[in-house]
Amino acid sequence: MRHVPDAPDTADDGFRQVFTEHRTRVFRLAVLMTGNVHVAEEVTAEVFARVLPRWRAGGVTDVLPYLRRAVVNETRSRHRRREHEARAIARWGAPATVVDTDRVALAEPLLAALRQLPARQRAVVVLRYHDDLSEADVASTLGMAPGSVKSHASRGLAQLRTLLDQQEESR
Repeated sequence: MRHVPDAPDTADDGFRQVFTEHRTRVFRLAVLMTGNVHVAEEVTAEVFARVLPRWRAGGVTDVLPYLRRAVVNETRSRHRRREHEARAIARWGAPATVVDTDRVALAEPLLAALRQLPARQRAVVVLRYHDDLSEADVASTLGMAPGSVKSHASRGLAQLRTLLDQQEESR
């Protein structure tokens, strides 16, 4: 028989508060990083599930930057897995149960354009301009030099402008 404690665990209560306070922000970041609401829901759930044990162990001091970095890392990992799967399918043929989520049309032109940016540029642009982080905070979150943040942001914005102009012209 499992023992149920009389008083709630204060660490879990603290994490519940962190979840309540940051879930919408984390989800929005995941949507912008993935370009897909359903994948973003999975990323958000995975991030909070992975952060909880570290939270309990006291390994998370500044929670929002930690969550942001976890979202970026999780989306990067999913992108790499998708590329590996695509190569495997090209090599050995598609399994019967593959569902091609990439064919789902994105409702917003900005999300479509963001998906076309390289992952690093997308992360910089989203963190810098959507989450309104400073260059130093983006650099810290992504583990890169501030100068790299500047160049990725500049190139990313230029490419976004081009992609959005192309979308507008094709209408």
